[in-house]
Amino acid sequence: MPMPSRSWHRIVGLAATLGLCACGGPDNTYLLDFGYHSDTLLVASDYSSFTLAPSTFFSLDRTFFTLETLTFRLEDLRMDLPPTARCEDYEEVLSPQMSCQDSRPGTPGRGPIEDPVRPRGALHLPGPVELGTGKRLSVGGEQVFIPRVYYPAIDTRWVPGTPEHPSFQLRAHFIYQAKFHVLEFSFQSDEPMRFEHRGVPTGLPKEFSEHPAAFGGSLDMGDWLAGIDISGCLTTGDLTLDGNVLRLETGRGACANAATNLRRNIQRSGDLFTGLRL
Repeated sequence: MPMPSRSWHRIVGLAATLGLCACGGPDNTYLLDFGYHSDTLLVASDYSSFTLAPSTFFSLDRTFFTLETLTFRLEDLRMDLPPTARCEDYEEVLSPQMSCQDSRPGTPGRGPIEDPVRPRGALHLPGPVELGTGKRLSVGGEQVFIPRVYYPAIDTRWVPGTPEHPSFQLRAHFIYQAKFHVLEFSFQSDEPMRFEHRGVPTGLPKEFSEHPAAFGGSLDMGDWLAGIDISGCLTTGDLTLDGNVLRLETGRGACANAATNLRRNIQRSGDLFTGLRL
């Protein structure tokens, strides 16, 4: 039976973004996009081979979940430009959907030192935007390009949504007792969401520095079900199935907090990627 393992972010980050985004835009820009990924490797029981599984995540008991669909909605996206960069430097390369504003000296959260003459710039995309399976970032049907500089984070918020159109929604299938089942999960939130480097930010190798590139946020699915014993709770009755559908919100006992923990892990899973546009 395959065994889970975690690959390096450097390998999967580059492999997952190759071909992720369409061409277009000058080489001194990034195409801004969002997605999701997993660093999971499926390793043969005799360790003779392994397979990348970018849409697979697993629980504490090594129950594997393969994502079918995922949708998430964000608004109020903000990115700080480097301390030496200002909005006026990038007027010609910034997409019209993305605004840029120079902050005033002493603006809270901008760091201990700011140039009083040339305050730091920040990019802003109001949104809302709907992202996920088969959904690239676009505004008014247009892709969004940003200056090709270093960004330490993307700060945003969840769109509160409704029960019919929640902030986040996923459907993933799994096998339990040799039968096919489905996990369905969603939540509504208006809380902040941050995408930042989970590990050492390496960017693209120098040999690709002049190639068209993409940058953006990615939900790292690797730890979503960390600490949750899915098969154990199904066996004891602490989790139950509605037909073939598992909903963690019905958990009790050892899995009473399963839904809360999954939501928390999702909201902490924001990563950044940089990759090539083919």
